[in-house]
Amino acid sequence: MVRDLEGEVQRLLQHCGLPFEDACLQFHNNRRPVNTASAEQVRQPVYSDAVGYWKNYEPHLAELKHILEPVLL
Repeated sequence: MVRDLEGEVQRLLQHCGLPFEDACLQFHNNRRPVNTASAEQVRQPVYSDAVGYWKNYEPHLAELKHILEPVLL
């Protein structure tokens, strides 16, 4: 998603049988109310600053990785 937003959005919409609209790439400009904890995040474009943050938690993910191993690539 971060590296190829447009391509991923097009693939997702195609999978769902929905037409592509430019507004899908400008989601952060939508002014509809958002009632979730991520309300501030949805008002920002996709950014790559936090891509590697998950690595801070990697030592704590061993059990989860083991459980998910059969379905991971």
